Amino acid sequence: MSSLIPTNIITGFLGVGKTTVIRHLLQQKPQAERWAILVNEFGEIGIDGALLRDDGTAVKEIPGGCMCCVAGLPMQVGLTQLLRSQDFDRLIIEPTGLGHPVEILQTLNDHFQQSLKLKACLTLIDPRHFVSNRHLEHETFRQQLEVADVLVISKVDLASDEQLTVMQQQLEQWQLQQRPLVQIKQGQLQPHWLDGTHQQHSPLPEPSHHHSSNYPAATLPTPTLEQPILSKQHQGQGYFSAGWVIHPANVFALGPLFNWVNGLTCDRLKAVLITDQGIIGLNLADGVVKMLELDECEDSRLEIIHHQPLDWDALGDELKKCLE
Repeated sequence: MSSLIPTNIITGFLGVGKTTVIRHLLQQKPQAERWAILVNEFGEIGIDGALLRDDGTAVKEIPGGCMCCVAGLPMQVGLTQLLRSQDFDRLIIEPTGLGHPVEILQTLNDHFQQSLKLKACLTLIDPRHFVSNRHLEHETFRQQLEVADVLVISKVDLASDEQLTVMQQQLEQWQLQQRPLVQIKQGQLQPHWLDGTHQQHSPLPEPSHHHSSNYPAATLPTPTLEQPILSKQHQGQGYFSAGWVIHPANVFALGPLFNWVNGLTCDRLKAVLITDQGIIGLNLADGVVKMLELDECEDSRLEIIHHQPLDWDALGDELKKCLE
């Protein structure tokens, strides 16, 4: 390639709205530009790729844990394949909400300086997380704040004045109040924030990094007519997940499915599903379910993430009952 590709990392904890922000940015990209996305998911079932695919956008998925683990090899392989496959004008890297951005940056600096030009690292934050010890004490949450060139405060409309005050106090305690701060609603981030430069920042106090022991992941499952529903489970960094892949010949009844999802208790759910009313994307975070109409998908996929193990077999049986 004749010049270095501008590259942004868009990070943030589980459920903070990274994929929604990236979809909004894709809608605003210059028509003549071709963008690429390297997306990493905690669970074994890749879903974000289907949510992010757009005309003219190349998407490479790395499912199954933190892309930086095992000396950064999964990321190096995925990014090398993406760079070799086609030319593009900008790269956006979306790590899993439990990924380690410090190690991702190190991998980029060690192996891709001849191909990529690192631009602003954007960290999405939810004010409500700053009143949660489970978030404040999580090393990944602090890493995401540490690397931020821009702090993007999402879901402001859902936060109380008290939560916003606590967030501001914590940012000041960690000496982050001087970083650029931008508030957004419904993922509507203006693309000019991508063009800032990346700076080296002092680390925040945090425990040592413990890599997930069961990464790298196996290849994504492929359902067949004989075995139409496959599932995989994953755990690491204090979180547990299960995902299901369903053959496209199986169609969900949207009404019962939506009611079932609304009744779940979990930290996060993402899904791309073929239903009797078309192809839809589902997103459950903070007890709120959002639905998105999609144009196409290769199969149906649903993934649940929680900070405690759930009865995955029972959930799988309940999911099957939502099929027509």
